[in-house]
Amino acid sequence: MSLYNALWGFSMDMQLTFEDVASALSLDYECVFFVDNETNQYAMFAFRGKHTKLELTDTRDFWADTKVNMEAVVYPEDKQSFSEHINRETLLKAIQNDNVFDFKYRLLVEGEPVWFQMKAVLGRSQGREYLIIGVNNIDVQERERLELEQKASKSKIYGQIVMALAERYDALYMVDLVTDHFAQYKSERLFCELSITAEGDDFFNQLKKDAMQVIYKDDIPLLTAALERETFLRELDEHGVFSLTYRLNSPTGPMYVNLVAVYADKNHVVISVSNVDAQVRREQRIREEASANYEKALRDDLTGIRNKNAYGEFEKELDQQIKCGKDIEFAIALCDVNGLKTVNDTHGHKTGDMYIREAAKLICETFKHSPVFRVGGDEFVVVLRGSDFSNREELSQKFYETVKRNAEDDKVVVACGIAVYDKAHDKNTAAIFERADAMMYRNKMSLKGGRDEIINTIIRTIGARMNI
Repeated sequence: MSLYNALWGFSMDMQLTFEDVASALSLDYECVFFVDNETNQYAMFAFRGKHTKLELTDTRDFWADTKVNMEAVVYPEDKQSFSEHINRETLLKAIQNDNVFDFKYRLLVEGEPVWFQMKAVLGRSQGREYLIIGVNNIDVQERERLELEQKASKSKIYGQIVMALAERYDALYMVDLVTDHFAQYKSERLFCELSITAEGDDFFNQLKKDAMQVIYKDDIPLLTAALERETFLRELDEHGVFSLTYRLNSPTGPMYVNLVAVYADKNHVVISVSNVDAQVRREQRIREEASANYEKALRDDLTGIRNKNAYGEFEKELDQQIKCGKDIEFAIALCDVNGLKTVNDTHGHKTGDMYIREAAKLICETFKHSPVFRVGGDEFVVVLRGSDFSNREELSQKFYETVKRNAEDDKVVVACGIAVYDKAHDKNTAAIFERADAMMYRNKMSLKGGRDEIINTIIRTIGARMNI
């Protein structure tokens, strides 16, 4: 018997008790309320189900009890809506407009939210107006309805996503991970010309077959390894996205494309492929230019060797290794060109520049396996490592002998001092540099004897070479 039939019987036979009517309504509802609209007193009949497990306040004032019970048992997310709809003024106004009031909400039953539906109508008995409310458990039906709505909404959203992506990307695929069926939603002309399969039932194997024909040969191993089914899905599971840039064969040569894959749901993957050739090549050009500019900034324009900035960076790296206690071996050679000021003052800076270049050549040819830096007008630093470090005494002697011959042959003379890193005492590179500087100064003084007499001869010789 429906609520309406029960009320019809109630109105036809005024002698029926609330218990009689409630008993009839119990066929449709698990809980029924009768509320006297004049006094707000009420009777509640809970017949079965979840409502029997609720502990509700009962002061015989329906609207007062409703407010208290709302705070106690209504699901938190539904309290505001419940308060707005389940009050005397709103509920009675709704019934007057539509003859019946219908409302869905959730109650906390044993700590879990359960969906209920309330229906309310007005009835009269012996000149008094009553509010009759039937409440039923609709949890199963409501959850099923919401799930269907979510699925429908999700399908619609996926369709919108696919169409939106199709406008942005050059090729778009949907892959069913259960069956491995795949379909192409869109493909630009190039992808069609490459004969990439548009639909099939074995996505991962078909991809390998296509790759042999359309992927640039150097990138085939990269792509086939990355798109192994297990590798591909593991990457998606761990990061939520799979991205790979590789090259396709094109009429104009290798063309860079970017593949991006994301889950549409647990059983479907959307894969987009876009032409990024211009972007990648632009980035490569920028990196190359930046690298060239950076390298240029670290080079000495006059000699072509590394400059003071480069030495500063190299020194920081050495200091960091020293600070970390790494077991490293190196020595610092500090070299200084003798008589440069005299050359510049006497025959000008062009002659002096030639003098500096000859000094740089001498140092680089002696310490062939170590980085050489020009750190001042006439000052050079060499960081001896590897075989140069192991053979430093032999190289130092060779350098000294060459300089002595240069002095006799009217060629460039360079003083040099070498100091070795001592792990037990040196806290930074500066300490080694200072010792090398002291050694260089002593060497410079030893070379100075006789130098003043031959400096003018050297100047004349260099000047003659430059036709000065």
